[in-house]
Amino acid sequence: MRKYIPLILLIHILLAPNFVFGQQSKIDSFFTETPFLIKGSYQLGKVLPTNDFIRGDNLGKQIIEDYTSFSVLLLRQTTGAKLWEQLFGYPAYGIGFYTAFFDETTALGNPISVYGYFSGPFVRFHKLSFNYDLGLGLAFNWNDFNPVNNPDNISIGADRSVHMEAGVNLEYQLARRFSLSVGYGFNHFSNGKLKLPNMGLNTEAAKFSLVYQLNNPTFSFIKNEVPKFEKHNEWDFSFYAGAENVIYNGDDIDIQAKYKGLFFPVYGVINTFNRCIGYKSKIGAGFTAGYNGALNAQIAVENGELEEVDLPFGTHITLSVYPSYELVINRLSVFVQPGFYVYRKKTEESTTAFYQRLGVKYHFYKDYFLGVSLRATQFHVSNYIEWNIGRRINW
Repeated sequence: MRKYIPLILLIHILLAPNFVFGQQSKIDSFFTETPFLIKGSYQLGKVLPTNDFIRGDNLGKQIIEDYTSFSVLLLRQTTGAKLWEQLFGYPAYGIGFYTAFFDETTALGNPISVYGYFSGPFVRFHKLSFNYDLGLGLAFNWNDFNPVNNPDNISIGADRSVHMEAGVNLEYQLARRFSLSVGYGFNHFSNGKLKLPNMGLNTEAAKFSLVYQLNNPTFSFIKNEVPKFEKHNEWDFSFYAGAENVIYNGDDIDIQAKYKGLFFPVYGVINTFNRCIGYKSKIGAGFTAGYNGALNAQIAVENGELEEVDLPFGTHITLSVYPSYELVINRLSVFVQPGFYVYRKKTEESTTAFYQRLGVKYHFYKDYFLGVSLRATQFHVSNYIEWNIGRRINW
């Protein structure tokens, strides 16, 4: 056990923030009874041809097809000590590190991602399980778009991006501490239109993983009687803020300034009325009142610099309605809200009235939560990222 002390301290900081360091006996008990896993994965797959750069419109005139990736994860295996762990089939969660290599080009770089990870079983047998994987984090080290040095890379407009992962796998326990899994993984990279161009990057791959259990290989899952859920209603009220980048269309300015463009504020209020129908699900509907400075924005050149053209405040106002579904995982929630604009000033550049909102939120104190969400159109074109803070009211 002593050789794991540095790793145990890291696990403690990342996954057990409510621990009291001074209570040594409780720390020893926690790390003796709670299983922790190391998971290493290798992916071999394809880049999906979702834009011209990927399809061969680049300096090398090469179709970007193949990639490989590696990831290492530190996971906490739940045992059912809390009700939500049993409800989700005893999942594992933790933090991961990911890197990818694109065979046909160096224009994309070699992204390095730090991300949160959650994996649970669809079905579990004695030594075999069929699982799903979800991941969300930030990726760095891209060779981003540059109008001079990297003008063809319309996939990734900034050197940082969001990284989203989803997949399925079949896992088999080889020995007391080792498991092997084979599956399929999908990855999406985008900066949420924080910097244009941003067509995004999508990959799919076969995924091979080896899992090693660090401690307590003989643990057993706890199964208790599930209390009856009392259905109830709630109101989620939140404020969101973000930014959207707009590139200047003219040629009467330096090319670097042209593609840097201007950043416009995005903010508003969100109201969602939910019916809590079970421990894991909420359904509801809501409305949003927002301000989007990039909507119908106009840019002019003044003394060699880009300047925003002042327009009436109402030019940037939007009102929308949406149905909502929320998946509840303890204090964390994942929500999907397909929305419809019922009011906004439309122009030829306007997106469709139907948009999609996908996000996560975490209740950090009682009924108060923080969250982040992506608003998109056509299911793959990012509009902007929303950072949220709000409160839940039950009745």
